[in-house]
Amino acid sequence: MNTDRLTHALLLIAGLLLLINGICAFEQNPIMLLISSLLIIGGICVLVVAIKFIWHNTRKT
Repeated sequence: MNTDRLTHALLLIAGLLLLINGICAFEQNPIMLLISSLLIIGGICVLVVAIKFIWHNTRKT
């Protein structure tokens, strides 16, 4: 379905934005390091899920 493709593409973009935001937010402050690390981990998780959905959707069709 087209809505599934759009949703997966938006999920991929959201994961990339989380990852980029986490990379750009690094500072020496321990709290910012924690937040940056959480953003990077969250971005990687969202990217993995999005790629898995896209891969599953392309293999199904």
